[in-house]
Formats: sequence, C-alpha cells, structure tokens
Amino acid sequence: MDLIAGNPIMILLWGIIVGYVFSTVGAAGAILTFIGQTIVFKFDKAMIKNLMGAGVAEAEAKAAAKNTLKVHNLMAVIFSPIIAVPRYFKEKRVAIPLAMCVAAGVVLGAIIGPMIPMTLKQYKFWFGVITFFIGIRLYYETTETYRKGKQKLQNISKKFEAKVKELKQSGNWNELAAEGFKVNRFNVSSLKFTFWGEEFSINPIMAAVGGFFIAIIASMFGLGGGFMLVPYLSSVFVLPMFVVSGTSITIVLVNSVVAIISYLQKGAQPDLLFMGIMLVGIAIGSFVGPATQKYYKEKYLRLFLAAILLFYGLRYMGVWAALGIPI
Repeated sequence: MDLIAGNPIMILLWGIIVGYVFSTVGAAGAILTFIGQTIVFKFDKAMIKNLMGAGVAEAEAKAAAKNTLKVHNLMAVIFSPIIAVPRYFKEKRVAIPLAMCVAAGVVLGAIIGPMIPMTLKQYKFWFGVITFFIGIRLYYETTETYRKGKQKLQNISKKFEAKVKELKQSGNWNELAAEGFKVNRFNVSSLKFTFWGEEFSINPIMAAVGGFFIAIIASMFGLGGGFMLVPYLSSVFVLPMFVVSGTSITIVLVNSVVAIISYLQKGAQPDLLFMGIMLVGIAIGSFVGPATQKYYKEKYLRLFLAAILLFYGLRYMGVWAALGIPI
C-alpha cells in the first residue's frame, strides 16, 4: 500500500507530538492531527487529487476527503487515551463517575453531529473560529483576574506541585495516589468527591447536558472534544488540570468511537498506512506525556494549550493569509 501523502519519518515524529500533547493536557490531540494532515502533509489535497484521478467527481472527492480527515482525527484521539488513561487512573486522577455522567450526553450528541452538512472550506473556517475562541478562554484562565476567584483551584495546584517536588527526591510515586480522587456521594442528583483535600460538588444532569452539546460540536468537526471538555471541566466545575486531563481523555474515547462509525457510513476512506505510522508515534508520545506532566505547573499547561489553539485558529480563519504571512 502506498502513502497518499507524507514522509513516514515525518508522520511518525508528528504522531509523537500529537500523543505527547494530548496525553499531557487532555486536549488538542485531534486538532494537532488535523494540523498535520492539512498543513504539514497536505493529505486532503493529495486525497482529492487521487480520487479524481480514479474517476471520482470533484464534489464527491472533496466530501470523502473531508470525512476521512475527521476519521483520522478521531482515530488519533481514540488511541492516545488507551495508553494514557491507565497511568492517570493509577495515580487516582480520573474522575470516573464524572466521566460517566458527561459520557451519557456525549453518546447522543456524537450521533447528531455528523448529520450536520458542511463543505470542506466551511469545515476549515469554522474549525478555526471554534479553536480561536477556546484558546482565548484558556488564556484568560491563566490570568490573575480569573485565578483570584478560583482559590480552591490554586490550593490544589500548590499541594499537588509540592508533593510532586517531594516525590522527585524519594522516587515513591505510589504516594501520589493517596490524596487522589475519592467519591463521597454519587446518585442521579448529586456527585461529591475530594481531590487533594478539596471537596467538589457536581450536578450529574448538568454534566450530561454539557457533554451532549460538546459532542455535537466536536463530532461535527471530527474532533474528540478535549479542546472543549478541558475548559468545561476546569471552568464550570472548577477542577484542577491534574484531574481534568485524565477525565477528559476518557470522555473523548466515547465520543470518538460513536463519531467514527457515523463518518464511515458517510463514505470516509481512512488511509490505514498513514494512520498506522502516526499511531505508532502517538503511542510513544502518550507513554511519555503522563510521566512528565506531573512536573509542570498547572498554569503553564493551560498557557501551552491556549497558544496552540490561538495560533492555528487564526490560521484556519485565513487571518495570517490576509496579512500576507505565509504560515
């Protein structure tokens, strides 16, 4: 089988970046996969050319390329959680009951999203718009104005970072789980749990409703949803990134499986060799990510993700091109 586009080594390296970023911050995995496909490897253009050369009409070729891009994005974000979640779970940084609540709404939303019609050009533009505004929100969450009203978040981050510094000396990482996620109450109307000495109270129904709308948007663009789940979990429920990362990529898995099935039924033709190479890289990056994430300050995790979303949001909106900047 021949690659439609891309150098195998470059695809592998890009996969490592995707896996590392996604497993570290719990978001941007599908966004980086999309960036790699459309900007680095120009997969969409190569696929359209290939299909038209085989006698497929241009409109059908573009539709197939659009749906294939989405399936590739989703394949990337399915693989990374399989590698990363067990490590987070061991450290008790996955809020399983919360993930279940959000996933209840995600399943229905992921069925509806792929039904919404959109051309390839519209897809790229609105992808940029959504990405840009989420980036602004994440950047805002790193400012003092925002963080002054989130004292609970700061307390947990300081405790967690202090413990990590201590364990770097002893090397006994099993102690990290001692103060991790613990369920205090879980029923239809209430979910209460503690994480590093702070108690959180969440409405399961509200969590499911949020998951429903996030899944519609995410699946419509062929994204796992982490880029929305991260700010949703950290802002609406005021959860620290150290528990948000593992929880969000668990939810992403559910959304991705449902959406992939929908896009395959709509004519997507995934390039298994292209994605096979990238998935090897993602596996490597996903293994390294959780092992190093604990060394970062929570604020810097948000800044890193915000920078990615802002830059490429503008890129897909056509801003850089309008300014004459060739990036």
